Amino acid sequence: MSEPNSFDRFSRTDEVRANLKQKSIRGALFMASGNAAEILVRFGSIAILARLLLPEDFGLLAMVMAITSVLHGLRDFGLSAATIQRLDISQQQVTNLFWVNVAVGAFLASIIASAAPLIASFYHDSRLVGISVALSLVFVWNGLAVQHEALLIRQLRQGELALIRLAASLISVIIAIALALNGWGYWSLVMREISRSAIIAIGVWLRCFWLPGLPSRDVGTRSLIRFGGEITLARLVAGTIYHLDKVLIGRFFGAAPVGMYNQAQQLVIAPIDQLNQPIVGVAQPALSALQQDPARYRRYYEKIVFMVGSLTVPLGLFITVCAEDITLLVLGQNWIEATVFVRIFGVGAAILPALETSAIVLITCGRSTRYLALAIAYAVTLVLLLVAAIPWGPVGVAIAYVGTTLIILYPRLHFSFVDTPASVLGFFNALFVPFLSTVAMVVGLLAIRNIVPTDGIVESLALSVSVGGVVYFAAMWLQPLGRRQLKSLFADMHAALRARQG
Repeated sequence: MSEPNSFDRFSRTDEVRANLKQKSIRGALFMASGNAAEILVRFGSIAILARLLLPEDFGLLAMVMAITSVLHGLRDFGLSAATIQRLDISQQQVTNLFWVNVAVGAFLASIIASAAPLIASFYHDSRLVGISVALSLVFVWNGLAVQHEALLIRQLRQGELALIRLAASLISVIIAIALALNGWGYWSLVMREISRSAIIAIGVWLRCFWLPGLPSRDVGTRSLIRFGGEITLARLVAGTIYHLDKVLIGRFFGAAPVGMYNQAQQLVIAPIDQLNQPIVGVAQPALSALQQDPARYRRYYEKIVFMVGSLTVPLGLFITVCAEDITLLVLGQNWIEATVFVRIFGVGAAILPALETSAIVLITCGRSTRYLALAIAYAVTLVLLLVAAIPWGPVGVAIAYVGTTLIILYPRLHFSFVDTPASVLGFFNALFVPFLSTVAMVVGLLAIRNIVPTDGIVESLALSVSVGGVVYFAAMWLQPLGRRQLKSLFADMHAALRARQG
């Protein structure tokens, strides 16, 4: 535990810039280890809770969270990004931001609690009143944790954050399973969300034991709040429409279909986000530290895109090919109708993570106004497609959700990279090797699954994982550029680990 008010050790980034490669790789590796364990916890909890609870129970939680998540982007008021992005920041500035975050968290909680009857009326289900009021507590805990978490990220201490989240997930899942076994139904899922946010808040305070003082004026906080405000508006726009698909399905088709849809989305998107998080998690503080060194910034960003693409492109399309086996193994036979959603979201998971790295460029280069404009453009496109897809049911909504990413791909990249060290050509060059390797993997998977008979789901998935992994990495290694990139990556990882041991 750190000494109280030892602010400099959390705010100064001199050492981070001096040892950027080693610190970022170590942070990503430790974060990846924690996230891999958390993914196992998530899959285990899904497998257990899906057998203890009804699809309707998951649907009730999803219906409320589809609305409360509209405010999710407001929970830190963009002030976490402001703290991370600034090259130099004072203790009093962060103190002011802390109290703003606490006030915002309490305000958002009061909004959700007050709106609980309206949410229940919208969905025509009185059970949603209590769920909404209970889930409002999540915003209070988030407000208390924002700045302490941001200070840890400034120091590239994401490994510690990953361990905190792992402990929070594990404890909250145990609580949920215990409550489900005792007949709590959907309330076991509600308590999982509340307990997880509380444990994370306590954990980040223990690892970043900095005590904020009283707020004061004239310390340069206004520019930070303005930057954070534009980021927040963009996230509010994104949050408003991000869960619109589930709102529409819940409103027009009921709790059971939205339960199927939401579980499929969580099964695909959440694990890939967690696998991707170690890379993206170090990208923002690292690129923020390099914003005055364009050449180094460009090389670092393209390496980030390569690593993200190497992970998410093959994994997303593997899920698409093996969707039925994955659904049956994790969710069980009662959820077989979710297979089509798993397949569609697999395609989205192959595309979206790499595209979302463009947002990191905008934030780290201080282009918050453009970030907001692009968020609005994306929101308008998505809303139009989702509304147009309603006649085709939940499947049509899922296709529209993923299709929006393809439609806005090039325009978003182009406008994100204007007047920054990054470029569209560099982005696609970084993805060239992972894409070709994934094509080879998909061909191999389709061939082996049609040729070789298997006795069950586990055997089929084991065969697919083995063949897909071998074909993918062989295809990468056979490409000269891919071989150089892999060698460089392994050399950087080895050097970082040796430095840690030393």
